[in-house]
Amino acid sequence: TKMRVDRDRFLEEGYLVVQEVVPPDQLDEVRAAYEILVDRQRETWVSQRKPDDPPGGAWETSAQPRLALSGQGLSDAIDGRTAAAVEMWLGERAQGVSEQLLAVEDAAVTEMMLMCNPRRDHGPAVWHRDMYPPYCAPLQGYVDDIIEIGPRYIQWNISLYDDDVLWVIPGSHARLNTPEEDEQLLKDRSVPLPGGVQTHLKAGDGVVYILPILH
Repeated sequence: TKMRVDRDRFLEEGYLVVQEVVPPDQLDEVRAAYEILVDRQRETWVSQRKPDDPPGGAWETSAQPRLALSGQGLSDAIDGRTAAAVEMWLGERAQGVSEQLLAVEDAAVTEMMLMCNPRRDHGPAVWHRDMYPPYCAPLQGYVDDIIEIGPRYIQWNISLYDDDVLWVIPGSHARLNTPEEDEQLLKDRSVPLPGGVQTHLKAGDGVVYILPILH
């Protein structure tokens, strides 16, 4: 069934919460697939640990252990037991919604990643925009292009368990920082910013956003 979403709201606010991107009857299968992949990755992290690292390597030290399912090694990671981890991205509820929001007929998946809870609390992440200035246009050029053409790339956070971690600043994808935001970010980049909205995802829900949004 084709899922319809509010593209106008997405373009205005820069993000959208989409319910049941992973349908309830598929959730257990997807979770099981990712558990297998995480177990395999943990073995890799053990083998890659540095002399001063704990036995689990990055699994124990990282503030956000990440499992990449794209690029080198993808073909080795995906098999009959783990195919659901990739298939979830290619259905009507993820890829199909992406096509609507991007206004294209065939949206390509460029990267798939699982972000795991850290083994200990590292505190809140810092506010940022997902862009790396040396490799990107100036933010104003990025914003102008989005306003004129629409987004060329969008990013999803899809939760396999209830999740309220992500905060966003609605509309910040289409503007520069305000002086008040810059003043607060210079003081402390980890405290709530004025106008911040906490996203509340139930297991299987997703939040999709336009990349330079402050979050």
